[in-house]
Amino acid sequence: MIDIKFKCDKAINKKLRLFDVDKRKLSLFLNYLANDLVPTRKYWAYDVKIKGINAQSSSYFWGEDEIEIGLISFNCQTKQERREWFLSSIAHEFRHWVQAVLQKVTEKKISYSAKDLQEMNDNYLKNPCELECHEWERLMVKFDEMV
Repeated sequence: MIDIKFKCDKAINKKLRLFDVDKRKLSLFLNYLANDLVPTRKYWAYDVKIKGINAQSSSYFWGEDEIEIGLISFNCQTKQERREWFLSSIAHEFRHWVQAVLQKVTEKKISYSAKDLQEMNDNYLKNPCELECHEWERLMVKFDEMV
């Protein structure tokens, strides 16, 4: 079993309260996804820091135990859209953490550049690691609809 504890900074906790997100349910859902993906008989415990940054984009630095989530919603008109964007950003960057730490995927698999990301071309959109992250974004939207 893998037990991941999320250590959120003040900015993330404020956003979670603003969007009325139950941190415990979010944590349980993300732990479920990680445990479903990476089965193990041993008990593993991790602490992942979630830090809010004053930007539109979120990021994860390969091999680190910190996720940076952009606090500025991109192209969102309603509170529900901003909530989904925020939760999807957490899911996306957490999926990168799972790839790096739990699945031991090398950073070389992320074979796109910042320019590819900005242009949203096939190097980024068809990258297997990014496709997995986008799947978890969709799962997070379904989770949000259920809660």
